[in-house]
Formats: sequence, C-alpha cells, structure tokens
Amino acid sequence: MKVDTARPTSTNNEFAGDDSDPRSEILDAAALAFMTKGYAATSIDDVADILSATKGKIYHHYRKKADLFFDVHKRGMEMDLAAVQEAASQSHTRAIDKLRAMTLAHITVIMDHLPYQRVAVQGLEMHLAGETTAAQREVLSEILVLRDQYENLFRDTIRQVMTEGHAPDQDLQIVVKAFFGALNWTTIWFRPRVDQTEDEKLAVANSISTFAIRGLGAEQ
Repeated sequence: MKVDTARPTSTNNEFAGDDSDPRSEILDAAALAFMTKGYAATSIDDVADILSATKGKIYHHYRKKADLFFDVHKRGMEMDLAAVQEAASQSHTRAIDKLRAMTLAHITVIMDHLPYQRVAVQGLEMHLAGETTAAQREVLSEILVLRDQYENLFRDTIRQVMTEGHAPDQDLQIVVKAFFGALNWTTIWFRPRVDQTEDEKLAVANSISTFAIRGLGAEQ
C-alpha cells in the first residue's frame, strides 16, 4: 500500500474568513461557544464573554442566537467545500488518489478549524425547534446546497473508484454516509495540542484517511 504523505492544500488561515468582515470575530467566538457548551446552553452573553465585548456588538449584526448558529454552520460548510474542491482540482492519475487528497483536505480542515466543524457536524435538525424566520430559511437553503455539493463530490469520486476497479461495487448511498461518519467522528475525539506539529497532524490525517478508504474495500 502506498501512503501519500504530501501535505494537503489547505492552510491554517486559508478558510478562516475575511478579517475585514466585522462579523468574522463574532462567528469565531460563537463557534467556540457552541462547541464548548452546545447550542441549547449557549447564550449571547457567552459569545460576548469570549469576545471580551458587550452584547451590543453582537446584536448590531445578529438579533438571535439561531442567526449566529446558521452563519457558523454555513461558514463551516464553506470551509469544507472549498478545501475539498481545491484538492479534487489537482492532477490525479487515479480516482483513488483524488479521493485520498479530498479526504486529507477534509480532515485537515477539521483539525485546523475544529469549532466550526463541530457545529457543522452537529447538524441543523436538533436546533430548529419552532418556526424560522425568512432570513434563517434563506441561509438554511444555502447550507443545504453546500452540503449537497459536498456529498455529491465525494459520491461521484467514490463511484469512479469503483468503476476503475479499485473498490468493489456497493450501495453508494450507504457507503457515502459511512465514509463521512469515519471522517467526521474526528470532530468528537480530536483535541489540538499547543505543541502539536504539522507533521504530527499530517500523520493523524493519513491514518484516518487510510482507515476510511480501506473501509471501501480498497487497497491504496
């Protein structure tokens, strides 16, 4: 088995958001709060405390906690899709090499932007009790489009891996869900260390990628 130890194309700051956008630091703080306390227990006060700012700064841009959650989730999905699209666009001789690059990119984004990715993996369903506003429904629609694009990119690549004979034919609908489960579980157990090197993180990403791809019945 050949293991690709090349670094994924994303960097720590590539998908951190536009620093000129005044909402950026608010979203960073909200993502951390949601990851730490969960959606239900998080308040605007918690986000303000992380920012060391008044609630007024947040209310200037976000009137409701749900609005914050939607935008954090959307940014997390944008990070995922941008990283994986970049990896997929590189030159790959085999589909399985493309899939590995996409997988490494996905895991790297998880490790580099854990609060956003934890929120994205939490999903929307458990946080959407009651009616949503028109603005929230618009953002929800955008999130679902991003999610579909993301899943379809992986689905098409896994189908190509099977077509090329590097994995046995199997039910794509089930396999893709299981594949994402292996990758996204990283958001639950991974905790970055202050002294953790990029090489150490790459070793983690390679291990998870190898596990997930072998789960397809593929030899790399």
